[in-house]
Amino acid sequence: MKTSPVVEKVLILIPCSKSKKPGGAHVYERANCIVNHLSQSAGRRLIELRRRVAVALRETLGPDVGVETTETQIKFMRAYDRYSGNLYSKISKSAWEKMNRSQNLGLVIVSALYGILKHNELIRNYNRAMDRDKVEGVLLKTWWNRQGLHEILLDYTADNEIKVVHDFLSKNYSEAIWPLQSRAEELGIEYVKHGYSGFGSGSNCRRGEDVERLIKTFDI
Repeated sequence: MKTSPVVEKVLILIPCSKSKKPGGAHVYERANCIVNHLSQSAGRRLIELRRRVAVALRETLGPDVGVETTETQIKFMRAYDRYSGNLYSKISKSAWEKMNRSQNLGLVIVSALYGILKHNELIRNYNRAMDRDKVEGVLLKTWWNRQGLHEILLDYTADNEIKVVHDFLSKNYSEAIWPLQSRAEELGIEYVKHGYSGFGSGSNCRRGEDVERLIKTFDI
């Protein structure tokens, strides 16, 4: 009897987007929150950090940053529906639907407000940037780095048995998770860094096209 080949678990990393669609619903569900895919300690740590960022930047506090409320004026939308920049515009609805079905392919977004989040996690419409906004006197990219965001990502790779990481992050987002690549490789994870230095303003379109291709060709 033939046995099916083992499919290695793969993680895609992409940055969040400055452009976002407005709207959403006042209902927050935790089912797709990345905390459910982390160890208990790493999940608590990430929520604590989200709350610290929200408080420092005077964001409305809500369940997405670990503050429970009976009512909220925040409107939530799935991340891949909310983000609307050039990268996201190149990823088709069918590709996102395939991501939702896949047990072996994951996609995590590095975010100025949330740190890291799942592609289908519910998020608010926020306006924060790694290279503009500051917390405790330093840019968010530096702040997240100093808080050990890469260690939380490593926890995600361990808990989800990730064997290969495809990194499509731009410079500011790469700085937020440094030194993830070297640490992942030390742990035996294959790390593929996708570079777009020669594409200028078209780099995010190219990132999106390559992410779309990777999802579409992946055997789920």
